[in-house]
Amino acid sequence: MPLQKDKRKDSDEAAMETDLPKISIIGQPNVGKSSLLNALIGQERTIVSDIAGTTRDTIHTHYNLFNKEFMLIDTAGIRRKAKVHEDLEFYSVIRAIKAVDESDICMLMLDAGKGITAQDLSIFSLAVKKGKGIVVLVNKWDLVDDKKTNTTKDYEKS
Repeated sequence: MPLQKDKRKDSDEAAMETDLPKISIIGQPNVGKSSLLNALIGQERTIVSDIAGTTRDTIHTHYNLFNKEFMLIDTAGIRRKAKVHEDLEFYSVIRAIKAVDESDICMLMLDAGKGITAQDLSIFSLAVKKGKGIVVLVNKWDLVDDKKTNTTKDYEKS
């Protein structure tokens, strides 16, 4: 007897097909994308770690704010091709780029301690080229010693 294909779809596949506005959280590895998602929804939906590359797949989560429904998409960190050494990480980056494609808005998260890097600009350009609305978030301000640097002013200029 031939095997029949299971007609059910996994939650991420079903989530991609909804008509809800989709907002992807993008950026380099370990900038706090998963922490942001968890904070927004008020629960530990995604694993958070100090180890870069913890998020390997896109995670779609329904989100309701002021009686408006959205789909938040947590993504793996996007590194330069030269820095990607594992097949698994390569496919994680591909899925993150696919999340940008399916999103209406991209929230680009930056690490305040690192400043705006060439890779951040590359990720920003990717979203611009795909015609996405962009919100830039700067995380980890608590780790910046603003007395010694002009970090805040540097971000404002950029």
